[in-house]
Amino acid sequence: MVQNSVPKSEGTVRLSREGANDIKIDPIVDPKFLSDPRDWDVYRRGIPFALQVTRQMAEEGYAIENAMVPASMSNEDIDDFVRLNGLASQHFLSSCRMKPLEERGVVDQELKVHGIDGLRIADGSIFPGMVASRPQATVVMVAERCAEFIRQGWRNESIFEK
Repeated sequence: MVQNSVPKSEGTVRLSREGANDIKIDPIVDPKFLSDPRDWDVYRRGIPFALQVTRQMAEEGYAIENAMVPASMSNEDIDDFVRLNGLASQHFLSSCRMKPLEERGVVDQELKVHGIDGLRIADGSIFPGMVASRPQATVVMVAERCAEFIRQGWRNESIFEK
């Protein structure tokens, strides 16, 4: 199996007509895997490199052998190999990016949703782009920061003094 840790392809998440008013109806998710040509280039460079490393390790005496390889190192054979053996294990991230509204952002730097008072988003969907590792620790940091923004807002509103 082969995987690109930081793909450039971008998919979509949309509400269906029925789901716009019913939270029990799942959104329409189209990950658009391998829709960006740059993702293919990663495999076309990465697979030959990985096989070269494997050969060198075998030459140095490591008990290693290829389990799955493309028929050849041609772009066509690598592409066929990726279509058959590629997988995606990325966490769905960046669907509500933290960016200015004019740059297609959904939340601001205080995690407030543009145009909707009182709503914040504190999960991996606010990441501006993909990460090459597991996002759990970063999501916890985002949630902690969101809690601090909310506490700060409470302090500024002086509701406790009334």
